[in-house]
Amino acid sequence: MAAGPMWGSLPSIAVSEILSYLSYEDRFKVSSTCKRWRMCLFHPSLWHNITFDVSFTRRQKSRYLAERCGRFVREAVLRFNSHNMTEVRESSRILGVLSANKNLQYFSLQPSSCHVEWPENQSNFIDRYVRSIENVIVHSRKLHHFSLGYSEELLLNSPRFIELLGRSHGHSLSKLYLASVKEDSENYDTIELDDYHFQSFRNLTHISLDFDYLSNSILHSFVDRQKAKLQQMILHIHGVSSTHERITNASWRLLTTHHPELKVTLNLIHSLDGVVALLDILQPSMPLTHFRQFFCGHINSAAITYMSTLYRDSLESVYILDGLMEGYPLDYTVETDEDPFVMLAWRCYKLKHFTLIGYKISDDDVIAIARLRGNKLETFGIPQCSICTVSDDGEYDWMNQETHIDEFRSMVSENMSWSWRPIEDEELPMAVFDDRADAERAYMNILFSDQQ
Repeated sequence: MAAGPMWGSLPSIAVSEILSYLSYEDRFKVSSTCKRWRMCLFHPSLWHNITFDVSFTRRQKSRYLAERCGRFVREAVLRFNSHNMTEVRESSRILGVLSANKNLQYFSLQPSSCHVEWPENQSNFIDRYVRSIENVIVHSRKLHHFSLGYSEELLLNSPRFIELLGRSHGHSLSKLYLASVKEDSENYDTIELDDYHFQSFRNLTHISLDFDYLSNSILHSFVDRQKAKLQQMILHIHGVSSTHERITNASWRLLTTHHPELKVTLNLIHSLDGVVALLDILQPSMPLTHFRQFFCGHINSAAITYMSTLYRDSLESVYILDGLMEGYPLDYTVETDEDPFVMLAWRCYKLKHFTLIGYKISDDDVIAIARLRGNKLETFGIPQCSICTVSDDGEYDWMNQETHIDEFRSMVSENMSWSWRPIEDEELPMAVFDDRADAERAYMNILFSDQQ
């Protein structure tokens, strides 16, 4: 009878190659084959990237991976519940391990909320946390990606982080995410950021900032032939101060002339100020590609119409999310004969994604958008509870007859050449129905998708 395969005698390079084709979970399973395979399990070539998730069910695994791989992993994502002090403490412990990693190239914190529930001795704990982040920057040899999620408190230390990043990684860093989410968009602390903070970065292609800190001089700092071409700029708009410097069209023109492939994303978050000021923020030469507003309580129809004229060659997605008012969707004022979103669909030929939640929209306008965009519209998010019918005398009524609903769905699907259906109530975020619910759960994953 022939002998079985001698798995334990395979050379390490062969074992590592086999393991490289397996998922993390399967690697742990096959490592039980023999001692030699267990020794190969944590070869650095097998653990280029790890997401350290310190939630209850994954905490032990993440702790073990941090102990075994935290000092050589190249790409690290640290994910934790900001309101769970046990997870905050564990994230700090893993961060301490990562701070000694010289090979780290990709560093991303992903707290679940902009506000962190820090453990006791809050100021001392935050200081230690910030020092660990500083050590990550100082000890790593060549960072390419740096993100602190959207933590309001941590990002108040941005000037210091930028200084260290520019000094240590000015020629390697390509993605820098400094935009935040504000717990109270009408009352928050700000910092000073100037153009000199960004002078050292030669390879930046992706950057995010709070609109509070954007200035003409900062835009000008990226106009340098010795620097890489910017591809993405993400701006978060919260409050808009009356003293904020107006970003001119000349500055945007200069920037886009130098960076012709630049795409701009505007995220308005709990920002009624931002919605009201949109016509001042939008400039003809701004290459707006993605527009989103979350729980702003108002739609600036004039600005939406303006966008359909300015950004017909660049706008790819619109995502508007708001809460219902006493169980009913909000109205938005239409100042022209045509609905502003229908005009977007008509004029913006690159529009591929459109979502409107929390606002009333007529069935005719939904059909018109579907007809104008056709199969070029890849996502079309409209809640069933927001769709109404309009009678000949201008009276609104909610679509509630099953036969009418089925006929309506068929018409929309036929126009887009794919099977469409409206969003059901149970698929919507709880914050749409309850203003006491955690609104961040409705948009945090969308914001994190910007950092992929």
